[in-house]
Order: sequence, then C-alpha cells, then structure tokens
Amino acid sequence: MNKRMAILDLGTNTFHLLIAEVTDDRIIKVLHKAEEFVQLGEDGLERIGEMPFERGLQQIIKYKTVIDHFQPQHIIAFGTAAIRSAANGDEFIKQVKLICPMEVRKISGDQEAELIYLGVKQAVKLTSAPVLIMDIGGGSTEFIIADENKIFWKQSFPVGASVLMKQFQHHEPINEAETAQLKKFLMEQLNSLFLQQQKFAITQLIGASGSFDTFAAIIGLQFSYQEKEGAKTSFNFSPEQFQALYHQLLQSNLEERLAMKGMKTFRAKMIVVAAILTDVILHQFAIQKISQSAFALKEGVLWKLIQNEKV
Repeated sequence: MNKRMAILDLGTNTFHLLIAEVTDDRIIKVLHKAEEFVQLGEDGLERIGEMPFERGLQQIIKYKTVIDHFQPQHIIAFGTAAIRSAANGDEFIKQVKLICPMEVRKISGDQEAELIYLGVKQAVKLTSAPVLIMDIGGGSTEFIIADENKIFWKQSFPVGASVLMKQFQHHEPINEAETAQLKKFLMEQLNSLFLQQQKFAITQLIGASGSFDTFAAIIGLQFSYQEKEGAKTSFNFSPEQFQALYHQLLQSNLEERLAMKGMKTFRAKMIVVAAILTDVILHQFAIQKISQSAFALKEGVLWKLIQNEKV
C-alpha cells in the first residue's frame, strides 16, 4: 500500500514543504514541493520577533491547507537554526502544533548536516573521492566532507546569509571595506573547516541550498545550458562561470539583482553575502568543479523514513 508523507523544513529564512508518495517497492513520487520566504530570524537568532513569529504561523496555516488536501499518513517538521537558538523557539513549536498536529523536532547543526548529506546523495552521484558539501541557510551554514559511503567530517557554523548580511552589508552595492571585513571574519570563523584541507584532497564543491539553486538558475540562463533542462536533481557549473556571476553580484545594487533572470525576489537581498561565502570556499580549497544539488534536508529525511530508520 502506497504511503504519503509530508516533511516540513522550518528554516531561519524559508519554510519548505515536501509531500511525497512512496510505493511498496520504494519508488518516490513527489506530489507537492514548495518554499516560502518567512524570515523567522529577521530580528536575530536570540529570539523570534513578534512579526516573524506571526508570519511563521500564517505560513503553517497555508501549508496546513495543502497538507489536508493530500492527506498524508505521516507528517513531520524540523526546526533549524532560528528555532533551535531562539529563547521562544519552544513556544513557536507549541503554536505550530496547535495549527497542524504533527511531530516537530528541533535538530542540532550536526543532525542537520547528516540529513543534508543523505539528501545530496540522492541527487548527485558521489564516488570514492571526498567532496565538500555546503548548505547556506539563513542562520547557519553546514559543511560536510564525505564520499559515496560515509561522512568523514561535519560542522555547522553560525554564518548563515541572514546573519552575515545583517552584520556586514550596509550599502548597495556592497562596498570594498564591507567585503574585506566579511572575508576576514569568514577566514577566522571557518578555521576548523580549513584545517581539513591537510587531510582530504577535495576538488569538488556541492551546494545544497536556495543560494546554490539561484546561482545555478542564473548561470544556466546566462550560458544557455542545456544540462539545466535535462538534469532534474543536479546541475554542474565551472568556477570560472561562478566568478563571472560573483563579480556581477558584487557590483550590482538590489534593483539590478531583482532584474536578473533566474533571481528569486526573496533571494536578491542575501545573495551577495552568500556569494562571498562561496567565493572564500572556492579559493581556499582550490575547487575545480561545482555542483548544485536540488535535494537537501527534506529529501534526507524522506530517505531515512523510507529505509524505516529513525530520523
């Protein structure tokens, strides 16, 4: 008997919903996939502000309508950086469960990283060569070093796009001093990641996040990539293509970014700091190949549920 599952990823910036049907022989059919910009961490990660709190609940009401339509047998939600960090995170979860009765879990950065890896594995063909996976969230960014079989190292850092933009980008376009300060900050914050270079020969970066979806969409349109049309779960682009986009983003103001083909409106504000973070990683690891994964945390959760494993 086919089983329907609904998985919600309640992120710092974006709330995601995935509804899928799984057959007895474990074939997955995606019935509905959505992402909505909620900006739960708008007032910082220490506490969910009154307005973001209400926006988050309103989005759950909207998702409840969709969930009711598909009538899944299993509903589960995961709260990441904003919900796990905020003093009133538990109160938000309580209100969410009143709207939509379901299991809601606050997960650690380590747990988040593992689920992202499991999602990426379903989207990008991994080999015995270690790769670096990164997922830029609003409140945190997860880094995972892994191959097709296992995770070697993982860590969550408090360098999400929302956090970085609030702290460093105060001009449009971002100025040289802000860019230099942000890069210096990232070099300090990500020191434990950069130490891994001595242990692993990494040449490929896999990005699993809305920022990388945006990079891929814009590059795909700018370079008229056929691969973008054919590849459903991943998309490859070169460091050189990213560099061309990177410079374009740094020199653009918000209005110009909003006009870029492939740019989602709610990504335009934070895409600059996300690009700077990505650029730091590319240079530090001398990356030769970049892949975008269409799958991340939600798909990792789905995979575990299908395997009848505890999430």
